[in-house]
Amino acid sequence: MSPERIIPIFRPSYGEKEKQAVWETMDSGWVGLGPKTEKFEKAFAEKVGAKYAIGLNSCTAALDLALKANDITGGEVIVPALTFVSTGLAPLYNNNKVVFADIDEKTLCIDWEDVKRKITPNTKAVIPVWYSGRVVQPPELGVTVIEDCAHATGNPEAGKHTACWSFHAVKNLATADGGMITTNDEEVYKKLLPMRWCGIDKSTWERAQKKYGWDYSIDSIGTKTHMNDLTASIGLVQLERLEEMNNTRIMWVMLYNHNLKNVDWLKLPEFDENSSNHMYVVRIKAEVRERFIDYMLAHGISVGVHYKPLNTYEIFPQTELPVTDRVWKTLVTLPLFPDLTNEDFYHVIKTILAFKC
Repeated sequence: MSPERIIPIFRPSYGEKEKQAVWETMDSGWVGLGPKTEKFEKAFAEKVGAKYAIGLNSCTAALDLALKANDITGGEVIVPALTFVSTGLAPLYNNNKVVFADIDEKTLCIDWEDVKRKITPNTKAVIPVWYSGRVVQPPELGVTVIEDCAHATGNPEAGKHTACWSFHAVKNLATADGGMITTNDEEVYKKLLPMRWCGIDKSTWERAQKKYGWDYSIDSIGTKTHMNDLTASIGLVQLERLEEMNNTRIMWVMLYNHNLKNVDWLKLPEFDENSSNHMYVVRIKAEVRERFIDYMLAHGISVGVHYKPLNTYEIFPQTELPVTDRVWKTLVTLPLFPDLTNEDFYHVIKTILAFKC
């Protein structure tokens, strides 16, 4: 392998169908919030078994608006610290206090027993993160649950509550950027439609169907966070390919597990038949992790850490989380994406096997 070429951790899988879909949308003359977004919303809602879907420009916006639409403000929101920063920022955007729960050591998802211990009269919501695409359903908690499904597109167990999805470039369904909220709550859905479009009660596309009716109402404060038809057109193709791409991820996960099963200094993730397998995360002794990361990069392989926990950043509570604080220092994410080649995969395997731990 040429040292100038780096095998990435993630890479979107795009082909001629995605390119053609973008060109057709551009040629249509309508690239903003319009018919493709509406079609994608309906198709995605059907895919995840939800009544409603609202297309947005990111999962960060989805988390923010999901809290707003559910009136989650001025209280406490429980989240895991092992997540991307958006999960922790959304409660802060809405004048809430972030309360961190620990993770389950096996799944790396939120520890529901710790959540129960941390619920108080001020708790307004819990945001579980389906880490790497695994889902661990919550018990009855008596508070609102908003799922962070950024990793979980394609997992049939995801999206049972109001849920936030990511279509960022590295995700299982990649539209370059974008997000979605799914919900079965009609009242929440009706709030979200103007909320994503500056509080305007009718989208430009709706008004265009009436010879561009110029008048509209603004009855609430909104944001400019809606999806557009260019990203939605990619999303429609990616949704058709989602099962195929996720099956390819399963193949790579099984091959990783088979080829690395005898490496005694690596702890491999347990196989989960429902997981969307967004990431392949192994565990290594904390004291050798940085040397391993440098070694892999020197051999043309990018690896990562998902994530540096939020309780290590000054803007969040400096909560002690025994499992999170210990386990995150051992995590390493290896390359996993549908278009990974056999040559690159076995280069990763051979490089790992040659490492002197």
